[in-house]
Formats: sequence, C-alpha cells, structure tokens
Amino acid sequence: MKKNLLKGYVLPVVVVMLALSSHAQDKRGVKEKVIGENGLPKLIVFDEKATYKQNDAQKVFQEQLGLKENTSFAKIRSEADNLGFIHEKYQLFFQGVKIEFATYTLHSKSGKLESMSGEFYKLNNINVAPALSKTQALQRAMIHTGAVKYLWDDPQSAAALGYTKPEGELVLLPVFEGESTAKDQLRLAYKFDIYAVEPISRGDLYIDAVTGKALFYNATIKHATHFGHTSDGLVLPKKNCGHNHAADNEKAATALQKMVAGNAATRYSGAQTIETTLSGSVYILKDATRGGGINTYNLQTGSNFGAAINFQDNDNNWTTAEHSVNKNNAALDAHWGAEKTYDYWQAKHGRNSYNNSGAAINSYVHYQYKLDNAYWNGSAMLYGDGSDTYFDALTALDVAGHEIGHAVCTYTANLAYQRESGAMNEGFSDIWGAAVEYYAAPNKATWLIGEDIERRSGHAALRSMSNPKSEGQPNTYGGTYWVNPNCGTPTLSNDYCGVHTNSGVLNHWFYILAVGKSGTNDIGSTYNVTGITIDKAAKIAYRLESVYLSANSTFANARTYGIQAAVDLYGAGSAEVIATTNAFYAVGIGAAYAGTTDTTAPTAPTNLVASNITANSVVLTWNAATDNVAVTGYNIYNGTNLVTTVTGLTTTVTGLTASTAYTFSVKAKDAAGNLSVSGNAVSVTTAAGSGTAYCTSKGSNASYEYIDYVALNNMVNTTASNSGYGNFTNLVANLPYGANTIYISAGFASTAYTEYWNIWIDYNKNGTFETSEKVVAGSSASNATLSATFTVPTTASAGTTRMRVSMKYGADATACETFSYGEVEDYTVNIGAAAIQNTIAANILGSEKNNFDFVLYPNPVNEVLKVTLADSRPVTFRVINLLGQEIQQGELTDEGINMAKLNAGTYLFEINDGQKVVTKKFLKQ
Repeated sequence: MKKNLLKGYVLPVVVVMLALSSHAQDKRGVKEKVIGENGLPKLIVFDEKATYKQNDAQKVFQEQLGLKENTSFAKIRSEADNLGFIHEKYQLFFQGVKIEFATYTLHSKSGKLESMSGEFYKLNNINVAPALSKTQALQRAMIHTGAVKYLWDDPQSAAALGYTKPEGELVLLPVFEGESTAKDQLRLAYKFDIYAVEPISRGDLYIDAVTGKALFYNATIKHATHFGHTSDGLVLPKKNCGHNHAADNEKAATALQKMVAGNAATRYSGAQTIETTLSGSVYILKDATRGGGINTYNLQTGSNFGAAINFQDNDNNWTTAEHSVNKNNAALDAHWGAEKTYDYWQAKHGRNSYNNSGAAINSYVHYQYKLDNAYWNGSAMLYGDGSDTYFDALTALDVAGHEIGHAVCTYTANLAYQRESGAMNEGFSDIWGAAVEYYAAPNKATWLIGEDIERRSGHAALRSMSNPKSEGQPNTYGGTYWVNPNCGTPTLSNDYCGVHTNSGVLNHWFYILAVGKSGTNDIGSTYNVTGITIDKAAKIAYRLESVYLSANSTFANARTYGIQAAVDLYGAGSAEVIATTNAFYAVGIGAAYAGTTDTTAPTAPTNLVASNITANSVVLTWNAATDNVAVTGYNIYNGTNLVTTVTGLTTTVTGLTASTAYTFSVKAKDAAGNLSVSGNAVSVTTAAGSGTAYCTSKGSNASYEYIDYVALNNMVNTTASNSGYGNFTNLVANLPYGANTIYISAGFASTAYTEYWNIWIDYNKNGTFETSEKVVAGSSASNATLSATFTVPTTASAGTTRMRVSMKYGADATACETFSYGEVEDYTVNIGAAAIQNTIAANILGSEKNNFDFVLYPNPVNEVLKVTLADSRPVTFRVINLLGQEIQQGELTDEGINMAKLNAGTYLFEINDGQKVVTKKFLKQ
C-alpha cells in the first residue's frame, strides 16, 4: 500500500452507551487517572496489564466512563501520527443531540489502547424539545448582536468567503458560570455562526432554545491586537491596481509553466523568493504549488471581498520602487508569510495546511482604512494597513504565523475563546508565530511578537515571550498582570476575560522549555530549567494542542497533557519530560519534577575536535564524560547559543555561512537535566564557498514514481528509477544569463499521482541551496513532459555549479530532505556558457500539450463537488473511500457531483479517459 490510508479517515461508527453502576466498572490496567474540574476523568493512561484493543471503543467507554442510557459516542475523526499512534476522536450525543465541546479521544498503538482523554458531562433528565423555532432563535441572535449589517446581506462578499446565512444547529451547551463549567448543567440551545459587518464580529452565538436568552459567544474572529483601534479619517478614493479576482474565470494554474518564482522586496523581511502565477501578460500573487493554493488579494481599503482585485507586476521582480506606494509591498510580506507558514507546518509537523487537508490560504491586504488590526476571520486572513501611530501594516511574518495558527487550533483542540482556554488559544498562536519566524527568518527577534509592525512609544512589540511583563503580560499563573479569568460574562470589551493578557503564561512556558531559564517566579517558586531547543519544544506543543487538549481545557489540563505529550515523544523520565514539567512549574502551574532529586552535574566531555570543514558544515567529535553511564546526551553550543542536542559522540553541524568564524563547545547532561561545564572549545572558519559538500536528499521509495526525463539546453537525460537518488553531476548543461527553459517529466509504475517539483541552482556556489536559489516549483499528476522558464540573474557566479531536481509525492520538498515517495537528481550547470537549444525537448513538449489533469473544488465540499479538466476530453469518474470501496461512479458533467449524502471524511476522486487514470483526495465536511 502506497501510504497510510488511515490518516484523516472518518469511519462512520456509533458506539451506544449503556447505564453502568460504578462498582461494575473494570478498573484493572489503569496506570493513571486525572480528574477534571467537573469531577470527571480528563485523562486515563493504561499500563501493560490493560487488555483493551484499538477496536474496543464500546467496551472501554462503558467500563471507564459509565455513561447513561440514550447517550452515544460517534466517531468524527481518526488520524495516524509518525509515532505509530492512532487517535480516534468521538463526539458525545444525548438522544441524538450533540453535546457541544464534549469530545473524547482514544489513543492506540500497535492495536492496543494506550490512553484516552477529553471532556464529557454527566447527563440527567434533559429536555431536548425546543420551545423556539430556528427562525425565532435567529431573530433573538440578531437582536443580541445588534449589528447594522450582516455578511449574508452582501451575497458577493459572502460567496467569496464561502459563508452562508446560518440555519441554526440544536445542541446541548455546558453552562459557563463561576470558576469553571457548571457541574452537570447543560442547556438546550441553537448555535448560529453570526458574521456581522457593521460593526465587525464573527462567532458562534448560542441562544437558549427555551427562553431565547443568549448563553455564550465563542468568537471566531481573533484579533492580533486587543484594543483594535481604527484611526478616524477620510476614506481615500479606491484605485484599481489589477483585475477583479471574483470575475476571473481563468482555470486554476495547474500547469508548471504558469507557476513562476518571483523576486520580492518585502516590507519587513528583505529580498525573498515568492511563487506567483503568470496571468495573461502580468504576474499575480497566486501560488498553486502549496496545498490548495496561497492567494493574496487587494481590498483597496474596503471590506467587499467579492470586489477584491489581484496585486500584479509586469516582470515578476516586485521592487520597493514599484510597490511601496500605499504600502502595497506589505502584500509581499503577507504572501511570503503565508507560504512560509504553510512550509513550516508541512516540514516540521507533516501538516498539510491549517486543516491538514490542503486548504487554500487566502489573504486580503488593505482591509478597511488605516485599521490597526489583523485577524483570521474563520475563512481568510485580513490585514489592516495600520495608522502608523499604533502600527505599520500588520503583515509581518510572525503575525501571519500567529493568525494562521488560530485556524490550526480550530481544526485541532478548538479551544473556546474565553477565560483560560481562550488564553491558551492566543498563547499557541504566539508560539506558532515565533516558530514560523525562527524557521523562515532565524535572524529576526524570535521571542518578540509583532516587533516589525510596532510603532507605539515605549513598546518593543505587541508581546514578549522571553519577558512577558515588559509588555504588560504575566509570566506566572496568578502573578503580576494576571487577569481573573472568572471576570463575569466574557465579551470583546473585557478581552473575553483576559485572553490576550493571560496568554503570556503559555508563551513564557514555551520560551523556558526551548531556551531554558533559572530564577524565582511571582509566587515564590525557585526553578532551574534546561532548554531542549525550539524544535523539540514545538513538537511537544503541537502534540499537546493537536492530540490532547479539548475545547474547555485549562492551564492545569495543559500541564497534564503536555507532560504526556513529552512522554509519547521522548519517553518517561527523559530530559524532555523533566524540562516540560519544570517549565510549567516555572510559570506557576503544578509541581516540579519529582522523579529525581539529583542535582549533581556530570563531568565535562573532553577532546572536542572539528574536521571536514566546508563552506556550510563541520563535523564535531569528542570524548565521553567520565561518568558517561549517567549522561543522557550532549548539548552543542556556538558561543552561548544552543545549536543541537545529540546522544552520541559526534555530530555534523549544517547551515553555516561561508567564510565565517564559529566557536563550538559541548556540555554533557543527565536525566535530571543537570548540565556539565563546557569541555574545551574549538574555533573554526568555514570554507570560502567552494561548494564541495552538498546536503543529501532522496526519496526512500521510487517504485511508484520517479524522474524519467530532465533536459536543459544541450543536456538531455532519460532514465528509469534510480532508487530515489541519481547523481548525474557528470552531465553538464550550458546555462546562459537570462531566460532558460527546463523540461522534466515523471515516470509512473501504474497510477499517475500528484507530484511536486522543486529545482534549485547554487548560484553563489557556496555549497548550500538557499531559498532565493529555488528556480522552479510546481505540481502535476501527469507523465507528460512539463516545462518551466526561469531567469538566471546577472549576480550568479560564472562557471560550473550544482543543480538539484526534486520530485516528491504529495507536497513540496526542501533541498535537504529524505522523503517517502519520489526521487532526487543532481546535475552540473555551467553558468554563463552559451546556450544550445534542445529541440528534442521542445518537440516533445509540443506534442504533449494536451495534459491529462484536473482540479477539484470546493475542497472541502459540503454538497456539490465541481471538477475542471485541463481539456475537454470525455472521462468517467469514481468516488472511493479509504478502504478502497467504490461509493459513487458515472460520467463527468459540467454540473458537478452531488456529495450531500456522503458521510464526513476523506475520499479519493478518480477520473479515467480510457488510457490513463488520475486520482486526487478530497474532504467531505
């Protein structure tokens, strides 16, 4: 089987609960049980005595939760992770009515149930017959909202965002009163997704289905800033800076030749490479190489999404001189920031866009006039231009990472936006803003959020993760600046009981976990935490958010689940578990790690030696500490900066800069997190960019797809599979300055899968494939010969250098990556040499312009799935579930296919023209 078909698959199973008395419950095999604020289990961990299997859902729910009659759990999601766990999430129902926020997840590995976590509520005699109709309840919702205008009043804008007037969903809502959700109290309510335009707001509003009272508002729009100031002033005339994207009927750019790498002089992050689309004779900010696309639009200081236009450039060299007027260059940051955010989630967590199903990321720049705000509105990113008194245009990289992080939260923990859960919702977004910035621009101020846009006197940024108090946030639970989360009714005016303020606690926990810190917090606890690097801390944070947390989780729950996430990833008693526990202790949540009282540091490693020094890497080796039996690993430092942690006695440090001096040292650490002093330091200067040592990259499996053709000017190479990597550096292609066209194609053993092509050329010959040196990016599900044209800049160093061609199944590859399916090939190019036209490649391309490919939309789909072919050939289609069962079939028509009766989940859509079969995934909501 080509890939793990279980991931993302939703199996339509309903597990019916029977009434059980507490003494009949089987408690054997329970290693740990954590009780939540309402007196019911939040986490149950099983030991080796437990006999529950992965498919024992009915049994385990009966024996461990003991729910009453008329209650059922329905499976809503099943995902597999890279640790081998299967996470099956269930939604609780009572007499067929959903209990809002009540979800429970079973965590299994190798067919055995390891743990279960979530939130649920005891159900007594509850009336599920509403006194109000949906229409009456919606009227009450509108009266409570008090808006002058709603988005459904503007069909063009609503259609652009995929929003429709809410019909109302009948649910049982846990009552939010007092210090936590009231015990055993649920109200029958209608849930409405209310998008108000004047004044702006969007959220789920719950109306009591009996009394008509507004019970709870769960904000969907989550602002980058709390105060949301909008400057007064005259609205400037709108200038038409491009064509209207709502009226643009051009087919999606799936052919490689339409996707072009452009040069962007961003407002905040300097020169960057972005992916654009050639539309007619101009280039626009549309990137079809990542998931469902990265699209950036111009709202021209308005709010009509249907009237948004494209940003455009004549030569794909987006300069400051051309685009700084009216802050148009801020759109380049928004576009690049969305691309880098997508790349971060894909590369670091294996997540395909914010919903893990390739959702398009749409950004709207110049939203309203001088708006000092940016936010995710539940459908798209909206960026104000700022007033300069408070903020500059709010499109900075960490702001994009933060706001798209809210979308990730919606599709994972779905933390309710109020009190402690809302503070963690904001905290996670800051964590992802910092992580994205560290990934894409490590030279920026990682631990400041919004430093690029900040214009207020006396402020360095919106928030500081390293020193929250400097921006008026608490660094300790209940400490200075802490806002009482039980502040009454959460509203926008009270920041939903302090979500933007109390988020500082989670921010600082992540900072301490990543970097380390010692001191005494606001409640008098003295701590000493050894950092585990930002990448490891991010893995723990992501698992905490995506696997364990649920809608109404508290900071105390986060500690429990965070430690469990660290155990899953690194093992019980590991340095990472100790650091996670002690970082929570450092911010005032829970006790310090009690597994050891050892405070004795190990001895220092000796005889650190550097060898194999290249332009971008160095090999370090050392002798073990003399008490090596107690040592669990070694921290490698450049100066005082932690570079990496390893368990062995050697490591290769990569990503270095040519002709640069570095000073490395190594410290030993033990299971208690104690660090030795440094052994001897070693100073090295990297080579001058000879490019003699390149990073490795390959596909682990090239049995299904492989690179079978690469042609560039005078060089033509036709091959079969090369087991994932082909070294063809003996082949040299002449590469003159200016425009060049490369021809490539994929070979398939049978089915044509969607392959992502990326090509780099080491223009500066420093041995590293840099972001600015990616010359081609695109995707195709065809074995036809594809072409891409790129421009060799005059700044490229003349002479021979390396070109890397990468073809990866399902997602873009980085230049230095080993991936599951596909292939990588390396070639030599001679920059500045005269071109010799490859007429063979041109002729092949000309004979295969009729590419067999298609686009599915909308994806995810609710009712009608539309299909656009690259040409008009007749085809048949099949809809297949992830067990390989055919659900639907027929001839493809322009009307699309009705999917309304399909159960929610992930499916395969297959088209067949009688000669070739192409298959793509889609998600049914």
